[in-house]
Amino acid sequence: MRCTESGRLLLRRPTSADLPDVFRIHGDPRTNQFNPDGPHVGVETSVALLDQWLDHWRTHGFGYWAVQPVSSAEVIGFAGLRHGRWLGRSVLNLYYRFAPQHWGSGYATETARYAVAWAAAHQPDLPVLARTTADNVPSLRTALAAGLVRRPDLDGAEGDVPMVVLASR
Repeated sequence: MRCTESGRLLLRRPTSADLPDVFRIHGDPRTNQFNPDGPHVGVETSVALLDQWLDHWRTHGFGYWAVQPVSSAEVIGFAGLRHGRWLGRSVLNLYYRFAPQHWGSGYATETARYAVAWAAAHQPDLPVLARTTADNVPSLRTALAAGLVRRPDLDGAEGDVPMVVLASR
């Protein structure tokens, strides 16, 4: 899963050279409208995040991708799967965050669908979870379009923030 195409998109393992794109996308207030932690205020936060992603790739051989159109070298977002725990269970966390100028193009849905299909083929023993706030309608729609189902029985909180959960099973 180092580099693959999902149709219109190239999904590749991120590298340290992606740091400016991590900060550009994760530091944008528009991409963090529903994120209780808000945007990255300094590049140090993006360095720590990218280090976590790279460590996951080294440990597990898969993780969150840097996403580019197949016709361009521009990183338009980050998406994919990562091991995690939710309510004491091992899960694969589904993630997608794209630069605002690429919203509405179906890129998040395309990568989310690809990730869910990849998980079913390569990590079938683990459920795929998408967690978000109840008011994050775009994320909820993307998770549903990727084939996840709303699971109120799995809702919980991250810190003081209530989270709604969608799962592959």
